Parts: sequence; structure tokens; C-alpha cells
Amino acid sequence: MRARESLRTPTVPDYSPAPDEPRDVRLRQLDRVRDALEQARAVIARDGWTSGAWFTVESSSGARQAAPSEAYALLDPRSTVVSACLVGTLLRLADDPDRATSVRDVRACVDELYEATHEQMGHSPRPAGRSFPVTEQRARLQAVTAWNDAPGRTREQVLDVLDRAISRTIVAACS
Repeated sequence: MRARESLRTPTVPDYSPAPDEPRDVRLRQLDRVRDALEQARAVIARDGWTSGAWFTVESSSGARQAAPSEAYALLDPRSTVVSACLVGTLLRLADDPDRATSVRDVRACVDELYEATHEQMGHSPRPAGRSFPVTEQRARLQAVTAWNDAPGRTREQVLDVLDRAISRTIVAACS
């Protein structure tokens, strides 16, 4: 009996934090959203941005917009993409196994981008970090996509909206 007890490994103490408080959960989610938005901003600033399709790819005749049928295969971060639209960039981040960004984070990013575009147009935005029903999230995704693809849209405008969305998450975390 003593021999068996001496061979047991000691119990590892539980250092996990106490159950999450609602405020801690909210702050953690805001931090994840801010991080995903900052990553998207860095990718667009470094690699460029596209309008009218999720992705621009290299072909034998030069760069071309990827067809909708190619889009899901191009979400893989190992695929060769020249540039991506705002939503395409976020989706590639969520598909990257080396990043912590999740699809839930991308949905929250789209919500913040939607509010940032309204803020940019002079409308009063809703508070950051709110959750919305799936039907409203789809409508917001379509609105952000339409905003991205608007004629005359520039990369600088896209970076500005990303900066506004990032600022929204920072301000919400501080309040």
C-alpha cells in the first residue's frame, strides 16, 4: 500500500481563476475583437486591399479577382492571395491555425466595423461590445461588404474605419 502511494504523482494544484465575472468576460471579448481588428489592419496595410471580390490572386496574365467559387479555398492562409477585402481578411485570420481569432471574433469585428462606418457618416453608433441576433449580423455583414465594394472606396478609408473600430473597443474596455 505504501509503495503504491509513493508511486502516485502528487495532485497538481488548481491555479485557474475563479469563475468569470460578466465584466471579465466582456473585457476578454473586447480584447479579442480589438486584437483581430489590429491584425486585419496590419495585413491590409502590408499586403493591400481589394474591392469587388473577397480576394485578388496572381494568375499567368497578372493579378485578377478570385471568382466566388474559389473564395472558400482561398481562406486557407497557405493559399496565395495578393490582397483581400475587409471581410476576406478577417475570415482568413479566423481560418489561420496559428492565430487565436475565431469566427465568433470575426462576427463581433463586423459589428464594430458596421458601427464605425455609421460613426464615420455622422450617425450615433451603438455602444461597443454588444451582441446581435444572427439575422441582424447577416445584414451587418452585407452592409460592411457593400461599404467595402462601393465605387471609389480607397484603402485609406478602409484603414480609417479599422482604426475607428479599434478605438471603439479600447474606449468600451475603459468605460
